[in-house]
Amino acid sequence: MREIALCVATNGDKGPALFWPEDLRTLPALQRLARSGRPAGDGFRAPGPRLSPATGPPRQPGAVGPQAELLAAALGELLGLRVRPSYRFLSCGAVAARRASCAAEYMVTVLDGACRCRVTRDADAAGGPPKDAVDLRLRAGGTLFVPRGHAYDLLDVHTPTVLMELVLNRPD
Repeated sequence: MREIALCVATNGDKGPALFWPEDLRTLPALQRLARSGRPAGDGFRAPGPRLSPATGPPRQPGAVGPQAELLAAALGELLGLRVRPSYRFLSCGAVAARRASCAAEYMVTVLDGACRCRVTRDADAAGGPPKDAVDLRLRAGGTLFVPRGHAYDLLDVHTPTVLMELVLNRPD
């Protein structure tokens, strides 16, 4: 939690950041957190006919267990923010996008698997295209910080990938 808090404090008004935990026990501890909502079947696809990522049903974020809720509450108290956790399960070939609103920041940790990620700054006030694209590879153990006013797209998923997403909002 301290590493996340330091990343948010350091990069919150500067831009995206990618980091790995210093403590080697962090990733195994996060992987052990109870999670539900994981799609059934090999590669996170439900048994039956395969749908292309473009036409298949959207994957909903997975529900979290009480341990993840406690982690989010402790992080929220440390940061002075409201933190909501969820899981994302990406099948091979999946594409997922999330636009950070002006009111939220995101911490995305890869628990299993890997994917490419493109982070962009929101379109300008005149409605122009997104700016300042940064492409990077997310692997198990890596955490991406996406500040307000940025979007991220998860691409090139070649192996089933599990992400923990923390949404950081200012308290109402």
